[in-house]
Amino acid sequence: MTDKQFRYELRLLGLRGHNENTLRLIVDGLSRQLPVRQISQSTGVTEKTITKMRSKAGAIAGVLSRREGNATSNVNEKNNFIYNSDHQKPIDSNRRRGGIQSSRYDVYGERRLQIMEGLESRVPREKWNVQYLKKIGFKENISIAMISEHDSIEMYRTRAVQTFPSAYIQESEYEKRVAMGILTPSIQQQEILPPVIKLAMFTSFNRYVELFYIVIFQEIVQDSDVIPPEYTRTALQIIIKGLYDDPLAVRTGEAMIRYSIWRSNQIYREGFVNSLRPWKSTKQQLDRYIAAIDKMVKSNKMYLEKLNSDVFY
Repeated sequence: MTDKQFRYELRLLGLRGHNENTLRLIVDGLSRQLPVRQISQSTGVTEKTITKMRSKAGAIAGVLSRREGNATSNVNEKNNFIYNSDHQKPIDSNRRRGGIQSSRYDVYGERRLQIMEGLESRVPREKWNVQYLKKIGFKENISIAMISEHDSIEMYRTRAVQTFPSAYIQESEYEKRVAMGILTPSIQQQEILPPVIKLAMFTSFNRYVELFYIVIFQEIVQDSDVIPPEYTRTALQIIIKGLYDDPLAVRTGEAMIRYSIWRSNQIYREGFVNSLRPWKSTKQQLDRYIAAIDKMVKSNKMYLEKLNSDVFY
């Protein structure tokens, strides 16, 4: 896509004068449901403008994807079909499948890869089988459904790994000789830094993360307890919201399950609250934080009850 075409498509969306990299940051922030104020502070775009972009985030992401050349032209698609018509293709060659974006300018790409690799080390592939999931307490039908969903998203996760050459070159030997007083060093030894590896954003990334955490939660309680669905849903929401840059949120989501705060005995809840106390400077801040969690649990319980009543009506 040329610059002229890019600007034209943005104008159709009512966007003028926005930097391409800034738009990528805004779309990524909206996709992760970050607070508008936080996105505004990191991009320099007003909160009012970002709020207006919320309903257009999908369309903007599509334009940015085509800008990077992720979408082939109609002519190329026709040629690809003719060329590959006699060949067996186990995986669709179109990169749009899975909604894989370019991570070249994605400031969270490296962090996203670290998060994913960390979860995969906690729940390695050999655990994604019916026997293991049943062993830790899942019902057979739930186990099969989870494995099927995991496998369907796994392909996108594998294809979303992108490698870019490092933008920095360290001339260590040359600088060392200049520092020694040699004004015209005869050697200029360049040390090329390793390439940058990122995990691009793809369709169902958040859901893929949730699947890993659901297994982790069940590993914690095993067969000894049943986690109420509203607590699972709340814990996942908190973790996803702070996945990239809020360690307290991730810690809180996991602690809700580790301390089994849904049990009637107050000792479980007190242990949970005390574990978060060092993270808040005042008791008032901690009380507000806990109250917000309680409100989320209550809202999710009402939502799930309504959902179930609609299904079985």
